[in-house]
Amino acid sequence: MKNAFLAALAIVLLSTQGQAAPASDEAPSLRDQIRADRAKSKAEFDSSPTQRAWDRDANGKRPWDRKEAPLPKE
Repeated sequence: MKNAFLAALAIVLLSTQGQAAPASDEAPSLRDQIRADRAKSKAEFDSSPTQRAWDRDANGKRPWDRKEAPLPKE
């Protein structure tokens, strides 16, 4: 009984020593996720057809994309 237990223990210990570290399946960092999301949205915007031409001006900019001076305060 002792011999079987020691043999099983030796097999388990020796089998775990030869294993490499598991591959890192970590999720990308928050900064990498933001960069990827911004790159994806920019690519979609640049390649998107102007299906809704009424919300873009002659330059293809939407009202919130234009840089305008704020209205003067009265």
